[in-house]
Amino acid sequence: MSETKARETANVPPLNVEAKVYPSKKEGNLLAYASVTLGGCFAINNIRIMDSQKGMFLAMPDRQDAKGEYRDVCFPTTAEMRQALTGAVMGEYQRVMELLSERGAKAKTSVRDALQAAPQKTAKEAKQPDKQKKATRGDR
Repeated sequence: MSETKARETANVPPLNVEAKVYPSKKEGNLLAYASVTLGGCFAINNIRIMDSQKGMFLAMPDRQDAKGEYRDVCFPTTAEMRQALTGAVMGEYQRVMELLSERGAKAKTSVRDALQAAPQKTAKEAKQPDKQKKATRGDR
């Protein structure tokens, strides 16, 4: 039976793994979230790219069971698939981080940053009419 399984896996073409990475703005061990599409027909969302003392790793989507333990919802079943998945996600993470570092100061500011940077009128200034008056019927 294992011979049949080995033949089946030997005839399987390599799976196309596409990754999208969304960097996290929060401080801590969470570096980014990733979404992966396998073969253009199966998607995995909420993969976390984590940092630890041993280095970066992928945390697959999980959920808490009745005992309070976390169980992966989906996961690679072979070492080759784990390597392909990790390689695609980490490669995309590096590409995105390089792109963000190149943008540097050119990075898009958030709405909050833009509002804080904009000069704010006081309530007194807002009530005062502008120096330029609107044209009245007699001025037209």
